[in-house]
Amino acid sequence: MAQPQVPIEVDPETGIWSTDGLPMVYLPRHFLVNMQKGVEDAIGPEAYRKILYGSSDLSALQWCRAEARTHGLSPLETFRHYLRRLSQRGYGQLEITALDEAAGTGAVTVRNSAFALGYGPGAGRKVCYMFEGSFAGGMRYVLEMAGRKGEPACREVACAAEGHPECRFELRCDAVRRSEGC
Repeated sequence: MAQPQVPIEVDPETGIWSTDGLPMVYLPRHFLVNMQKGVEDAIGPEAYRKILYGSSDLSALQWCRAEARTHGLSPLETFRHYLRRLSQRGYGQLEITALDEAAGTGAVTVRNSAFALGYGPGAGRKVCYMFEGSFAGGMRYVLEMAGRKGEPACREVACAAEGHPECRFELRCDAVRRSEGC
């Protein structure tokens, strides 16, 4: 089954690429994987994971807000649209496999993750942590639009780079955050 094409506009004067009015950058997969490996070598995987979590959480939230306005999507449709766009851009095949808005919990599966493929199944560790903040930000948008306070936490619980058939992520509200509304 063919995936719908991602609309890419290129400004003839500036060369800026955009999709749905948002500026984009088109990169080869090996560039992202090599960049992650280089930063891990410099500061360690856990330090990089923390940096990526905050920045990708905020970026997902901003993207969801903009796309919902552009397309008039419901909050859950916006989150699904976000994962579809990431899938269409080569990050892997991303899918919400569970979502309980009332509990603030969910699960996302990534098949053919660009990061897991880049590291290979012999990496022996989880390497797709770049998605954690992105999925938390998408879920945060869903909760925000429902008038719920709090921020969900996301963790990669299985990775193809560890030899699993796919990468799996769990979204949940920490006990501390539940008192804040999650």
